[in-house]
Amino acid sequence: MANKFITLEKAKTEIKRLQYYVNLVETYEPINLEQEIVKEYAKTSSINEVSRRLNVSYETVVDVISSMGKDELHKLVRSGYMKKTKHSRTYSY
Repeated sequence: MANKFITLEKAKTEIKRLQYYVNLVETYEPINLEQEIVKEYAKTSSINEVSRRLNVSYETVVDVISSMGKDELHKLVRSGYMKKTKHSRTYSY
């Protein structure tokens, strides 16, 4: 949104969406490693950082994040990850 002008209504909608995400992440209580990975990825958006912080392999983090979401935060994180990595997952023939 740096240089893009938006309407007041779109700004209000975006604020609500972002506040929902912030609340979801801040109140998320992980009870296992998979959920801990989801929360750390939600906070950092970095596979490498999650791997380092939780002392798990890069592949483990990718497997967890890209697996079907089991709760609301996991679904949102997976969706963002899939959009972020779409370019590297498409095949060129």
